[in-house]
Amino acid sequence: MNPLLAILHRFSPLSPSAQEALLQIIQYKEFPNKTELLPIGKVARNLYFIQRGLGRVYYYKDEVDVTDYFAQDNQFIGAVSSLFTGQPSRKGIQLLEPSQVYYLAYQDFVQLGAQYSDIERAGGRLAIFAFLEAQTRLESIQFLSAQERYQELNQQYPGLLNRAPLKHVASYLGITQVSLSRIRAQV
Repeated sequence: MNPLLAILHRFSPLSPSAQEALLQIIQYKEFPNKTELLPIGKVARNLYFIQRGLGRVYYYKDEVDVTDYFAQDNQFIGAVSSLFTGQPSRKGIQLLEPSQVYYLAYQDFVQLGAQYSDIERAGGRLAIFAFLEAQTRLESIQFLSAQERYQELNQQYPGLLNRAPLKHVASYLGITQVSLSRIRAQV
């Protein structure tokens, strides 16, 4: 089964006809390292699923590159706010390694949701999942120490520290690279 389709099916079971309809809109492409799936300031049109590889959502604050989210093997990545509102994104999506990516146009997905209630239900559950991920991230920043955020990162993204540049990991944790080195030495 197509990996993106399989994940959607896990969110909510899909009928054979809904699966067939989704297969018509799901695309696949292999992208090189440093590909910008979404440049900052552009409107997001696609929802991405990284089958194999690594990506990040990032933005600039006071001319500093800040990583907001990572996605690696078998995870979704997208600029959710821009997808839902149709407004230009304040965040970009960049691949940090060569990646195998499945994607679909969000508007095509919405149209299929209007035709198939099971697709609409899967989309709703995917949106709830995205909301909960964002909420967890926000609470992590608000309530956890840098060392606790580091430990949470290791649990949520196994092997990430061997794959992502440490400057991106440090910015994701909201600390400097020097602080990250100290935390790593303690662990």
